[in-house]
Amino acid sequence: MKIALIVPQVSILDEKKLEEYRWSEMQEFKARERLWSCMHLGLLTVAAMIPEKHEITYIDLNYKDMPLQNKFDMAFLSPTTPQAYSAYEIADVLRKKGTKIVFGGVHTTLLPDEAKKHADVIFIGESEETMPEFWSDLESGRLKTEYRSSNNIDLSKSPVPRYELAKDYPYKTIPIQTSRGCPHQCEFCVSSEIYGKRCRRKKVEQIEAEIKKITSIWKNPYIFFTDDNMFINDRKAIEILSMLKKYHLSWYAFTDAHIAFKNNILRNMKEAGCRQLLIGFESLDEDNLLQINKSGWKREKKTYYNQIINRIQSYGIGVVGSFMLGFENDTEVTFQQIYDFIYNTDLFATNVTILTPFPGTKLYKRYQEANLLLTQNWNKYNGFELTFYPNKMSPFEFESNFVELYKKINSDERINRMLMNFKNKFLQQEINN
Repeated sequence: MKIALIVPQVSILDEKKLEEYRWSEMQEFKARERLWSCMHLGLLTVAAMIPEKHEITYIDLNYKDMPLQNKFDMAFLSPTTPQAYSAYEIADVLRKKGTKIVFGGVHTTLLPDEAKKHADVIFIGESEETMPEFWSDLESGRLKTEYRSSNNIDLSKSPVPRYELAKDYPYKTIPIQTSRGCPHQCEFCVSSEIYGKRCRRKKVEQIEAEIKKITSIWKNPYIFFTDDNMFINDRKAIEILSMLKKYHLSWYAFTDAHIAFKNNILRNMKEAGCRQLLIGFESLDEDNLLQINKSGWKREKKTYYNQIINRIQSYGIGVVGSFMLGFENDTEVTFQQIYDFIYNTDLFATNVTILTPFPGTKLYKRYQEANLLLTQNWNKYNGFELTFYPNKMSPFEFESNFVELYKKINSDERINRMLMNFKNKFLQQEINN
């Protein structure tokens, strides 16, 4: 069979707003686009579970058009929420040509009935467990329309992704996933809903096999560890970092604020090639933090935000501070407060987005029940468009303040100040060492 792995187009904003607000000229927006410039790890993992006798073509529609002259027997798609409509459109066209369509991934898992309208087969949950059954059923002519995995599969079953299928694309980063699941259960995050509250990990040997494959394809790759929360477990962290030191790579990862108080881990991170860490600060308001994380874990860290940033950056590791706007206590003053914090703390970079109630999250369910959703157009669920009614502002007031905040964050004066300060931190660190 000829099989296509298709990545639908994704746009952070529609072209009209990109032009109107000149988003594409802003440094922080460019940084976010670079983050999006990453191959589809889920599809490449699926590719590793496809029997070798089949011919596989990986197609990223963000970079090239679909080769319409090719007739595919089967196509796999795993869209994110803002990619969903684009994926459905592609699927509908291909099905008319006789291509069997298979959907999987987070959006499909959360909204299976929606995906079923555009697919012959859907995968709900993690496919490592159900993919062997799928191929067996296909061979025997007993293919089902739905394959549902049990929760919390053993990640030792996850194969090395077929990275080589994407080698001709100009991606800026190469993704690796070492774990799934997150214990924090934040209201806006879907991770614990899909992958569970317990963090499950690959063996270090598996991770090293992926590193070896990547370095055999790309010279000096920049690695992006896609885990929702990496380095939760100290022992596992040291094992991974010790292995990474052998390869002299540059990389970044998502983790949480606790890492700032782990001197040994930070030192090993630096030695292992860590360049940036994305830390989810989310809000400067304690009530907001308690709302999104009922355990109070995030609120407890609020007092130490400045210390967290300074401690991590003292090791020469840039902190990418992640903030969201649109929480219930946010007012027009909040935008200035966020800017002042970013400016005064000399964060290496920022990831400032609009709170988005993705389907399947506790936040979505709460807003839906309260009739607070502005739209259920998934194209707008991109982190840069408002999808709900703010509590203390009109949608127009919110959007105007958000655009102005981005302009200030991306001003030449702020960017130059940040670069100079961080350069000085690096130099001081080198002197101290």
